[in-house]
Amino acid sequence: MQNNPLEPAIGPRLGAFAVAGVTGIQVATTMAMIIPAAVAPELADALDVPVSLIGLQISVAYVGATFMSFAAGLVTRRMGSIRTNQIAGVLLVLSLMCISVPHLAGLAIGSFGIGIAQGITNPAAAHLMIRIARPENRNLIFSLKQTGQPLGGILAGLMAPPLAVAFGWQTALWAGAAISLAMLLSIQPLRDLLDGDRDPNTKFRGAVFKDAALVWKSKGLRYLGLSALTQASIQLALMTYVVTMLVEDVRLDLVTAGTGLAVLQVAGVVGRLGWGYVADKMRDGLGVLMITQVISIISAIATGFLAADVPLWVIYVVLFFYGSSAIGWNGVFMAEIARMAPPGMTSSATGGVLIPTFIGVITGPLVFVGIHGLIDSYTMTFALMTVITVAGMLPVMLLRFFSQERH
Repeated sequence: MQNNPLEPAIGPRLGAFAVAGVTGIQVATTMAMIIPAAVAPELADALDVPVSLIGLQISVAYVGATFMSFAAGLVTRRMGSIRTNQIAGVLLVLSLMCISVPHLAGLAIGSFGIGIAQGITNPAAAHLMIRIARPENRNLIFSLKQTGQPLGGILAGLMAPPLAVAFGWQTALWAGAAISLAMLLSIQPLRDLLDGDRDPNTKFRGAVFKDAALVWKSKGLRYLGLSALTQASIQLALMTYVVTMLVEDVRLDLVTAGTGLAVLQVAGVVGRLGWGYVADKMRDGLGVLMITQVISIISAIATGFLAADVPLWVIYVVLFFYGSSAIGWNGVFMAEIARMAPPGMTSSATGGVLIPTFIGVITGPLVFVGIHGLIDSYTMTFALMTVITVAGMLPVMLLRFFSQERH
């Protein structure tokens, strides 16, 4: 597929700045999402609530992201990709400042605001990426942008706890707001260069459900959405409960378990770049998505056998493969959405497919908790979650079969 004539191509130099800019906003978005969890004990003390309640802020955030996904494509077409990313940056600054107010309402409102920012960043970025990418590097370009998510998690983990210990939990939130502000200001020079294709006449009234309808009418996008619902649920369950699993079932100390989480995040970065490169070389994004799902299944089953007597290096190897697959699939997935999107509708197709994706993000940890409540084992819960991965693999297999049959 060549660059869409309704989404004008961008030259290599300007394209590099564009990728860096929107990746920076993605880093800030994920960082803002995770900072409250990274300072959860101190935040819970300030609000006088159980620490477990702080974890619900991610669910609140993704409710906001799901809500915003219905209109994300429309916002991008009306405001332009760069301005939409800047709007996300403003939302991050205001939301983090809101959370810094020691009140439960501030946490809820701020988390919802971060979710709205999350809901518009990917469709806006996809609108730019399809103008930058060529068929031979499309998966790698999209994967580069998607590294912003694990990098944001790494930044939050390295920055927030030390700041909270040294200067108080609010300082971590203020630092996140400052980084978000710097990111949104840094892309201002790109506004006039890249937002010339915006359409100020785009109407919102009566159109907010069109992106969801677009996905439902397209077999390719519909199947991708079904797969993403399951894969996102696995990804969030893994990122949410891996430290608890390592401490409770594998009997690691908290610092060593935290290193395991870092291994997952690094593997996510490596996986996103590596799978993007492989998909471009193979010219088979759907095939690569199937490979990641197979590796995720094998890794989850291996996780079920982790225990206190398993060597630490084996534990980290299992986590690396699990992270590279269960966290590393997103870049190729985004590239496939762009490839299948109708002309001029990349941002709308991305927003539409992200609706089931975010539903998976919300429900995945809840399903995990339900299974764990029945069997009382974190390691075996991860193993049993492979059923969900298999369910998500079937739509990709069917979609690839239909694609090859047409050719």
